[in-house]
Amino acid sequence: MMVSAVVCTKNSENSIVACIKSLKNQRRPPDEIVLVDGNSADRTVELATDMGVDRVIYDGGRGLGYARQLGAESSKGDLVCFIDSDTWSPPWWLEMMLAELEKDSELVAVQDYYVSVGRNWVAELESYFFNVSTFRALKRKSVEATGIENSIWRRDVFTEIKFDHRFRLLEDLDFLYRVNRMGLKTLRTPNVFHIHFPRESLRESYDQYIHRGYYTALFHLKHGLKKRNLALDVLLTPLATLNISLSATVVEKSLSGAGVFLVATLKRAAFMKGYYSFKASMS
Repeated sequence: MMVSAVVCTKNSENSIVACIKSLKNQRRPPDEIVLVDGNSADRTVELATDMGVDRVIYDGGRGLGYARQLGAESSKGDLVCFIDSDTWSPPWWLEMMLAELEKDSELVAVQDYYVSVGRNWVAELESYFFNVSTFRALKRKSVEATGIENSIWRRDVFTEIKFDHRFRLLEDLDFLYRVNRMGLKTLRTPNVFHIHFPRESLRESYDQYIHRGYYTALFHLKHGLKKRNLALDVLLTPLATLNISLSATVVEKSLSGAGVFLVATLKRAAFMKGYYSFKASMS
């Protein structure tokens, strides 16, 4: 079966070479690599082109919901891999993902796990934060896919269920919610992993979580889900961030728990700002 790798990116010049090189070095390489660029202002497209991607298409800066669907529809493969541009995949990644998919004909998608690795002190604290999520997911032994990053899909899914273009971020949350509501079978396998390189700027991280809050509110509104409560969010913030920082200390065996506490608090504050700004705009 033909496999297309779709890499959605914007301003990723610090990670795109490693990402594309890891795809090129697969023991079973993808049959095509499609770059979907969101109006990068740096050398992302130039570097990816030099690395030999098969095609570059542009989403006009319309966000990940639009970019994912555009990439899926523009690819030629029977199977579509969404690869995030801030990741590196080991040489056996695609081979093992295909093996997982082939074990069960009812599966429409397989997602792996990730390990975050920081390249400066900010990214290192970010990595502790993200690795706690991975650790908790592995402990829960959840079997359904929870995200789109570094996953493999049967192509016909994207004709039945399309990404909602309104979601410039958290497009995967909305997409997978509808996949699960339709009863389609997905898998998050503990047998395969990739490396994730977090953001290296607190400003970028803060801005990202404002957007995460905003699009979480859109998700709740779209699907008629219970709204969050501001007073409860404020009261729970110290407990939630303390829990994450203590978990990071245990998982990473590092004494950077205080730093993780600050990063987690910053993220939660940004998320709340985005969430309640959306609610205010709807009132």
